[in-house]
Amino acid sequence: MRPVLVVDDSLTVRMDLDEAFVGAGFEAVLAADLASARRALAERTFALVVLDVLLPDGDGLELLAELKRAPQHAATPVVLLSTEAEVQHRVRGLQTGADEYVGKPYDAAHVVARARELVRRGGGVRRDAARAPVLLVDDSVTAREALREALVAAGLDVLTAATGEEGLRIAADRRPSAIVVDGVLPGIDGPTVVRQIRGDAVLRTTPCILLTGSGTVGELRALEAGADAYVLKAAGYAVVLARLQALLRASSPPSVVGAAGLLSPKRILCVAGGETLLRGDAEHIREDGHDLVFAESVEDAGALLAVENVDGVLVDAGASPSAALAAVRALRAEQAWAEIPLLVAGAPDDQALALEAINAGADDYVPASSGAGILRARVRAQLRRRQFEDENRSRDAYARSAAILETIADAFFAVDRAWRLVYVNREFEQLLGVSRDELLGGSLWDLGRALAGGAFRDELRRAADQRVPATFEVPAPGARWLEVRAFPHGDGLTAHLRDVTERRRSQEFQAHLIGIVGHDLRTPLTAISASAAMLVRDPSFAERHRRAVQRIAGGAARMTRLINDLLDYSRTRLGKGLPIARRAADLDAICRDALEDVRAAYPERRIRYVRDGDGAGEWDPDRVEQVVTNLLTNALRYSPPDSEVRLSWCCEREEKVLLVQNEGPPIDPHLRQHIFEPFERGDAAGNAWGGVGLGLYIVKQIVRTHGGTVAVRSDAEHGTEFEVRLPARAAERDAAVTDGARG
Repeated sequence: MRPVLVVDDSLTVRMDLDEAFVGAGFEAVLAADLASARRALAERTFALVVLDVLLPDGDGLELLAELKRAPQHAATPVVLLSTEAEVQHRVRGLQTGADEYVGKPYDAAHVVARARELVRRGGGVRRDAARAPVLLVDDSVTAREALREALVAAGLDVLTAATGEEGLRIAADRRPSAIVVDGVLPGIDGPTVVRQIRGDAVLRTTPCILLTGSGTVGELRALEAGADAYVLKAAGYAVVLARLQALLRASSPPSVVGAAGLLSPKRILCVAGGETLLRGDAEHIREDGHDLVFAESVEDAGALLAVENVDGVLVDAGASPSAALAAVRALRAEQAWAEIPLLVAGAPDDQALALEAINAGADDYVPASSGAGILRARVRAQLRRRQFEDENRSRDAYARSAAILETIADAFFAVDRAWRLVYVNREFEQLLGVSRDELLGGSLWDLGRALAGGAFRDELRRAADQRVPATFEVPAPGARWLEVRAFPHGDGLTAHLRDVTERRRSQEFQAHLIGIVGHDLRTPLTAISASAAMLVRDPSFAERHRRAVQRIAGGAARMTRLINDLLDYSRTRLGKGLPIARRAADLDAICRDALEDVRAAYPERRIRYVRDGDGAGEWDPDRVEQVVTNLLTNALRYSPPDSEVRLSWCCEREEKVLLVQNEGPPIDPHLRQHIFEPFERGDAAGNAWGGVGLGLYIVKQIVRTHGGTVAVRSDAEHGTEFEVRLPARAAERDAAVTDGARG
């Protein structure tokens, strides 16, 4: 049994989840506070942690941050379980690193279903098809138990359900090897169950037998619905068993359990403020096993969508139709959310509102009085449409290039906007040791510890958000290193993965040697700088001698900066990270100190400085000054001698945005793509001190260590501009800068 740690101060919640998890085949370990949870985590690792946010001895998010920092627990999925009073609480939890957020009051079955999905994703588990259970759906207790006993006697594991709705939820959760369903059921009938199974990308190949008593459901209707076999109950259990075993022998292995299908639990965002039509009816959607998240405004909805994927959106027009229409337009205006199924619920017989909602971008309009059944059916229809569109788009997009992609030496994958894998080549299959049939349709983040966490996820999300290509290196199973080259595009993202283990080892050896040499060079340079400074102050020196010594001091200072860059490069390549000492600092003072040094080295050049706002923040001022100095020096080095360089900064919300601009020819596109990589450099404009190509690499490392970003824009009309965005305050979790996340 897989162990699950449940941390909650409520005895009722602990006992309830203990019963639910144990009943689902897990081992539940219970903790009432942070102290007991930490003791449990010190003794063992867990397949999953369910964590309350408000605990008697502290904030549960503190423990979450500790888990994500600890190597032995970093990959453990965490489900936050707390009262969902505000969307911002949910956003904060997800930003801290939670994999799921379930609001109280909760449904224990839903918590277990989400937990099982996360555990299966994280472990990359594949089931043994021979041991996969058979699902039996029949509302007659007598008939169901009799058939179950016959199947168990034949050596099969059996799951049972009394209704079609319950059967579909179990099928989505447990991925049975086959389904036997009665034709006549309360609620949805057997043919409808089969049709929904056939409409699910993950379950559609599951063998289905439709049972009927005295021909209540005709064979033609059963087969047209998608059933593989049609058996009259009067034929007896031996016939059912024989048909079932024949189908199991002929069927392919079940899909990878991490792949998410149409019937798997979905997350639906409800945008409903004030008097709402949705609060009552939308709760019935939970009966399909879906998770509902409520946002009272489009701003709250946007904040949540920025950190969490949702499968559909419901907008309530009950309180204010105009606000609902504005919400639809705002959500559709964001490219990343443009294809999420979106429905508007409004007053009945309001044809004008329905038309306006569709024209604003909604996919459907649901009259509030139509009932929960219609609302659930409309939601399912939109989810199904989205899945089919994604499948068709992916199939068409990669069919043309598949022949080429199968022959390249790189592993290759493509994902859609929801990060679902839509194509993988043979090399990617071999890299993970998983067949493409098991991978396609599943989330990229379901690849377990092999690739899905840490730097891999962060760098790909950054590339997608900023819509820029990214190149970086990540560790891979078997003590290997992979270079990832990612390319975002309108329909998602593609990436090449190349084994660079040998190159990495060579670079680490090189970095080790550079570190040794750099440290040895520091001592004589320090002596030269100190001697030059003493001679400059000597009043007996003639002016021409003083100028000569100043040139010596300037050269020693440049050499010192170069050695410092080499030592920083050595640290990052060896995985040690850059030493950072945060404290209260002022960006204006930092920039003025950097300007003084750079102007002394380039007295003939024009540098314009513009500031706007309050420069207060929490950084390592020496490191930020290093960023400004390197960017200014780079701008001066690669621009015409008679041109002006501009340094400016301003405030945007909680960030400081720093710009360094210079005139001149644009950066070569190939160089621009690799400009932040070590030892990449162009030809300096009439300057012998061209550097070795480490200045911008160090800039990137320092900025990311502070939780910021750096980007470059360059064209013939506007010249070149480097943009640095620095958070004014330290994030709750400063990621350690290791070269595993940098390329």
